[in-house]
Amino acid sequence: MLSVNYPQGFRVVLPYLWPMAVFALAIATGLSAIRLVAAPGFEFYFGPLFYLLAYRWFGLKAGLITATATMLPSIWWWGHPMAVLTAIGHVYAVHRFSGQDRSLSTVTFFYTLLVSVGTVVAWLTFVDPLPAVIVLDIAVRQILCETLLAACADLILLAVLVDTARGQVRRVRKPGLQQSVEALVSMAVAGAAMLFLLGELNHVKDRLELHQQDVASAVRMLPNRNALKTGVVYRLNMHGVDTPLPFVKLASDAPDQAKEILGCHGYDRGLADASGRQSLRYWLDMCYVVTLAEDVAVVSPRDHVIDLFREVLDGILPLMVYLGLAQIGLLIFGASVRRSSRVLSQALLGFGRGYATSRPSAPFAEADRLLGAFIAANNEFVAFDRQRAHLTRTVEELRSAIDLKLLSDIRFDASRGELRYSKIDPSAGQRGASLSVHSADSAHFQSLTGQNEVMVEFRRGQDQDDQWYLLIARDHDAESDSWRYGCLIRLRTAKAFQTQMRHSARLMELGGMASALGHELRQPLFTISLAAENALLQLQNGSTDPERTAAKLERIVEQVERANVIIQRTASYARSERAERVDMELSQAVLNAVRFMRPVMTERDIELEVEIPDHLPVMSLPRIGIEQIIVNALQNAADSIDTRRESAAAGAIKGSVIVHVDTRDQAILLKVTDNGAGIDPSIRSNVLDAFCTTKPEGKGTGLGLFVCRQIMDEVGGSIALADNPGAPGATLTLRFPLPEGE
Repeated sequence: MLSVNYPQGFRVVLPYLWPMAVFALAIATGLSAIRLVAAPGFEFYFGPLFYLLAYRWFGLKAGLITATATMLPSIWWWGHPMAVLTAIGHVYAVHRFSGQDRSLSTVTFFYTLLVSVGTVVAWLTFVDPLPAVIVLDIAVRQILCETLLAACADLILLAVLVDTARGQVRRVRKPGLQQSVEALVSMAVAGAAMLFLLGELNHVKDRLELHQQDVASAVRMLPNRNALKTGVVYRLNMHGVDTPLPFVKLASDAPDQAKEILGCHGYDRGLADASGRQSLRYWLDMCYVVTLAEDVAVVSPRDHVIDLFREVLDGILPLMVYLGLAQIGLLIFGASVRRSSRVLSQALLGFGRGYATSRPSAPFAEADRLLGAFIAANNEFVAFDRQRAHLTRTVEELRSAIDLKLLSDIRFDASRGELRYSKIDPSAGQRGASLSVHSADSAHFQSLTGQNEVMVEFRRGQDQDDQWYLLIARDHDAESDSWRYGCLIRLRTAKAFQTQMRHSARLMELGGMASALGHELRQPLFTISLAAENALLQLQNGSTDPERTAAKLERIVEQVERANVIIQRTASYARSERAERVDMELSQAVLNAVRFMRPVMTERDIELEVEIPDHLPVMSLPRIGIEQIIVNALQNAADSIDTRRESAAAGAIKGSVIVHVDTRDQAILLKVTDNGAGIDPSIRSNVLDAFCTTKPEGKGTGLGLFVCRQIMDEVGGSIALADNPGAPGATLTLRFPLPEGE
């Protein structure tokens, strides 16, 4: 059964995976039995490729079995089981030091380097059948061959994965960074060194064939070759050869005698098809046979062969050093990658558990920046999580303390004067509910229609008690004319808080008027002082005119009463407001506020005019609250006029404030108009909000108009502030709706 998925990659499902693996082992063993001799001293075999793949795909036991099976043919090649033993050790070394994040090629390089060095030392110490140069060349060939095969195995493993549990062969979707870099670098460096060695060894064979021809020519051209004695060893000096070559003259039918004389184990007559020419042993043990007229000359090229392989070794050593340095660099790189991975893993595992007070460093700049960003995100998350936990506790406390309700589908029914919503209950789910709204607060609700976010305080039904609520709603849906979600809070102390805030605002206004009030009190005090001094002088001078003394005393009493009125008016405005309303005409509050603010207007050289009709309907109003609105309006008008005077373009102007009261459209309208600087464009849209002010610090809190709006909302009226059309200044308009039938 075979299934292929595109474009994600392939997946081969094998229901008989292990029988297929055994069959693959047989094929691998057959391919490993092929001994490729590419050049003298260059023998290539595929065993390491197969047993390394078997280890990674099927485990340690499969790797050991494959190593033994694929390397058994080497016993027939070289006559000893050394290759089988080193292959088994190779699998154990990879199992011990490789792991899943390190490439096979790096471990293979250091393992074969260690084994080769040990083999060379042991060979030269105990066996010594070959020259040291030849043994080193063989060792270099083995290191390069097995490193290159291990790199090939790495590349295959980066592409193909065998899942023995599911019986699947599939493409690796996310190869490891460290393993990929090590495999590619090992493949590049070891492959380059291998190609160089192969070319040099092939060059050695070509040079030996040419050398055999040169030796034959040199022997035939010897001037005294007929005088040479048979069986005597001579030295042949040749151009370009440092070491003279030993040769002996023998009868043409007895060349085998050179075996005892020169140590020859084979003879080469220059035939291209001579067997064994690809073998290193052939060139080390054979002798050239040069045919003369009646006899032959046998020449041993062993020393020349050793010189040629020494040149090959000298050429390959720099590449081997480079390969060694590259593998050491890969080890350092791998250690840095693993350290970066550990640091990032620890940071990931500790995410959200607490603030990271210490910041570990990663070896790579990219990983270090990522770690820094991750730690910063962790600290932000922890702070957010703690705030969330704190908010959760706060919400629970609020729910229990102020009867907090979570709402959805919130809308105001103006015809019924009801707030309709769906109450969200964690235990009962959503259920519809409604709450009647006080008639004095209905107008405010209607003015909020269409706003995306609202926050409004209102009273329930027609109650006159302290049952106040705060509605917060967001995400207005124009189609259904409702807000999607919000909350409703029962404010048990809202009324007291509003009263306290209004009282604080009045005290701040009195502080701003302290200079004018002090000036108004100084006038009666000065008159009292002057009259008392005059009366005292009359008594000291012996005057007995009772009428003049009585006049002075009456003047003192008059000024005392005047000062007392000023103090009472100030104390009345500063005292704490009481909740009850009184039946009154609006003109009473207007005149009280005007009398209170006239000293301020006089001190600032501002003309104050009042236009009030003779009779106004009696209304139930909070007197002090209404006076506070008018006082605040007059104070703001005076400040606006001063701002205009301070501008360089305006120059000296005559300040003017007009208070006009009129009845229109079933309501009483009170307007305070000034010729000041008007409304600052930066606050025009939210001029009635809390803490909205353009006055410098210490001269304004931004609560005045906000308090005025709250008072008007309470009485069911409205407040608006707008620039004067076509003229400087602004007008504050208060609208007091009259009960039906008035």
